[in-house]
Order: sequence, then C-alpha cells, then structure tokens
Amino acid sequence: MFGMFKKKGYALANYRFSIIAIVMTLLGISCIVLQRLQGEDKFMIKQLLGILLGLIVMVFVSLIDYHFICKFFIPLYLLNLGLMLLCKYVTYSMFPLMYGWQHYTARRWIKIGGGGKAGQGFEFMPSEITKLVLVIFIAKLFVILGKRVNTVFGLLVSAVLILIPIYLVFDQPDLSTSIVLVATFICMLFIAGLSYRIVIPALAVGIPLLVGLFWYVQQDYQILLNKWQRNRILSILHPEEYPELMYQQNYASSAISTGGMFGKMIVGNDGRRVAENIPVVESDFIFSAVAEEFGYVGCVFVILLFILFVILSFRIARRAKDRLGYLVASGIAITIALQAVVNIGVVISLLPNTGIPLPFMSMGLSSLITNMATIGLLLNVGLHDKDVEIDDRYELEEGLLNFEK
Repeated sequence: MFGMFKKKGYALANYRFSIIAIVMTLLGISCIVLQRLQGEDKFMIKQLLGILLGLIVMVFVSLIDYHFICKFFIPLYLLNLGLMLLCKYVTYSMFPLMYGWQHYTARRWIKIGGGGKAGQGFEFMPSEITKLVLVIFIAKLFVILGKRVNTVFGLLVSAVLILIPIYLVFDQPDLSTSIVLVATFICMLFIAGLSYRIVIPALAVGIPLLVGLFWYVQQDYQILLNKWQRNRILSILHPEEYPELMYQQNYASSAISTGGMFGKMIVGNDGRRVAENIPVVESDFIFSAVAEEFGYVGCVFVILLFILFVILSFRIARRAKDRLGYLVASGIAITIALQAVVNIGVVISLLPNTGIPLPFMSMGLSSLITNMATIGLLLNVGLHDKDVEIDDRYELEEGLLNFEK
C-alpha cells in the first residue's frame, strides 16, 4: 500500500517550490481581482475555499509515485469516457442523483443532487478531468508503443483512442477544449519521437488541409460545426456584422484599455469597472479584469509567469529519469500553455469566443481542483532523484503486460 507513496530514488529535496510559488502568485492575483471586481467577498471566499482544497489535492497527488498513477491509465480512460457519456445522455428523470446539466447552449456539466433545479446541488465539468486523464493516457500509451509510434499501426491506434473522448468533448459542444486536446496530442506525438519522415509529409499535407478546413467551416453548407460555433468564427473575421456575439470581447477590449499602464488598483481609481459588464468575467474573461486592475504591466507579469511555468515544467521533463516522466511533464506543460494562449487570445479578440478558463485564475472548482492535481503530478515527476537510473525497457515491458491483461 505504501509503495504508491515511496519509490527508490524519491527525494523530497527535489520538491519544486518555484512551481508552487508561480501557481500561488497566479491564485493570489485571481483572489484580489475577484474581490475588487465583485465589490463583495462571496466569490473570493469561494475561490479561497477552492484553493485550500486544491492545495490538499496537490500535496496528496505529489506524494503518489506517478508510475503508480499511470498504471491505471486504462481504468482512468474508461472512467472518463463514462463521465462524458453520463454528461451527454443521462437526465434528471433517468438518474436524479447524478445527471448531465446544461448552461446556455452547452451541456458540459454533471450535477450531483439539486433536485434538477438551477443553482442547487454540486456541478463539475468532466471535460476538465479529460485534460489530465488524456495526458496520463497518452504518455503511458506512447511508452507502451515505443518505436512503433512511427508505424501505421501505432499512429492509427493512438489516434482512434484519443479522438473518442475528444469527440465527446466537441459534441457538448466545447470547441476550445477539443482544440486544446487535439493540439496536446499532436505535440506529445512529436515529443514522443515521431520521425521527420512522417512529420514533414504530414505538414505538407496538413497545412493546406487546415487552411481548406478553415475556409469550409465559414460556408453556409458546412456540417462540421453548428450554427452558433460557425458564427463565432465569422464574428472574429467580421466583428461589425456580429455585434451580438462580440459584446463580451468588445467590453473586454474596453476594460483592457481603461486599465492603462498600471491599472485602476495601483492608481487608486475606485469607480465603476467596465469588466463588471462582461458576463462570467470571473471565469472565461478574468484576464480582462486583471488588465483593468493591474494595467499593461500586470498583464505582462501574468504572461511572464505562465512562460516561466512552462520553462520550469519542461526543465522537469528534461531531467526526468524515464520516458514516462518525460512525457507526463511535457504534456502538462503543453496543456497549461495551450489553455493560457487560447484564453488570452479570446480576451484580446485574436480568437473566437469559445469559452475556456485561464488556469489557476478563472473561478471554477472543476478547473481549479483538476489543475492543482495536475501540478501535484508534475511535482511528483520532479521528486525522483536524478542520479537514479530507471530502465525504459522495464517500463515498456511492464506497460505491455498490464495492457495485455
């Protein structure tokens, strides 16, 4: 039982407090912005409770050997699929204890209890869990495949297994998260050692296909996206024609501009905030509130924190003593980076408004707890002593044995 907490080469001296400091700084900025934005403490208190729970989860996961966690990559994958299917197809009348729940036009939540009424019960987003589960699953799968990742069999098997949960996320609909998941898979495939003999032809074919796909989804007769998703894309290209879809981003631009160089908090402006007009500003558009409170300097500081986090995460990956740790840490760095890029890109009107939280800053228990668990897993990869050699061949054979069972 205690083997899950301790392994040969486990060294607490390698605990990466720099990663924790970055995360806590982002969480602290989030709490300040939420308190200033709302003019009351209810959102900040909720966030603080989430942070406390998240820290407990982070420490607990960081002390569990990531090899032990990754042994359960198939049960985790199947459990995640079950949650996604429950979210999509189970209603309150079918199973009143746990059922899918919808906000606006998206059915992305699972509600526990609540009597089928809005504002009651506990809700969480299984798609947030999917981000972490797929990193674990992809990393373990690529370790099992080894060099066969460069074969037709390896590419086909991995693509099919990964696209199943991604499709379920896309069908919620959640275009932004599905794009992040696809991009994470592609990046991890490259990091896993995909041959340039495959990469170069894939780029030669893939880039024109992506351009053609981007043109196709803008057409009236396209069938890949629903009308709402298509109009979101068109609204970025022709904002003047879709004012009803651009109002969040327009207000976000105003909030960013009113923040100026140093922001209202620093210069002492306590007047009404433009960001208050943005729906769910505490979640998807919190970066606009950061800009209004801390200005251009604050925005640069937050972006630099994310960049530093990614650099330190890849350093952990580079120093990992086995292929599994390398892929897990790299996948975490990629996932967090992509979420930050997409969220900030939406806020500054570079990307369509698709709705994705900013890691460690957006309010939301599902996102916060999952991200803190992700940090715990990253810290555990860094906890293993760099001087202890771990044979990848043993890990590969162990993975194949578990897979066959």
